[in-house]
Amino acid sequence: MMALRNSSTQFGLITKFLHWLIAIHMIGLIIVGWWMIDLGYYSTWYYWAPLLHKAFGIIVFLLGVALLIWRSITPHPKALEGHASHEKIASKIAHWILLASVITIPISGYIFTTSKGDGVDIFLVMTLPALFTVSDTVRDIAIDFHIYASYGLLAVIAAHAGGALKHHYVDRDETLKRMITSG
Repeated sequence: MMALRNSSTQFGLITKFLHWLIAIHMIGLIIVGWWMIDLGYYSTWYYWAPLLHKAFGIIVFLLGVALLIWRSITPHPKALEGHASHEKIASKIAHWILLASVITIPISGYIFTTSKGDGVDIFLVMTLPALFTVSDTVRDIAIDFHIYASYGLLAVIAAHAGGALKHHYVDRDETLKRMITSG
C-alpha cells in the first residue's frame, strides 16, 4: 500500500495527487485562456469560458496553497544519486517557479477580474468578493503579468516534463517513476 506522506526516497500519495491535479488544471487553464481570447461576442462560450476559467483558477490557487502547506509538513524526497549539480539546481529553480506560479498567476487574475469591485463567480454557486479595487494601471499590470507569466509557466512546464523524460529514457533512473508509480 502506498504511503500518504513522502519519505526521503519516495513521493507519497497526497503529493502525487496534488502534483497531477495542479498540472492538469494549469495546462487546461493555459489552453482555455488562449482559446477564449479569440471568442466572438456571439459565441456560446463567450460568457461560459471566462466564468469557468476564473472558477478553476480559484481551485488552482487553493490547491497551490494546500501543496505549500503539505510541503511544509512532509519531507521532500532527496535527489537521486548520480544527478549532476546543475540538474539539482535546475530542478530546484523549476519547482520554485512552478510553486510560485500556482499562487501568483491566480492572484493576478483575481486582481484584474475584481479591479472595479465585482466579485468572482465560482460555478454560479457562490461569489468570491472583491477585497479591494485597483487603478487601471495596476489592473493592466496584473493582466500583463497573468498573460506573460502563463507563457513563461508553459516553458517551465515543458522543461520540467522534458527533464523527467530525459531522466526516464536517457538516464534510465527512477526520477519519473517516483512521481507516477505506487512503489
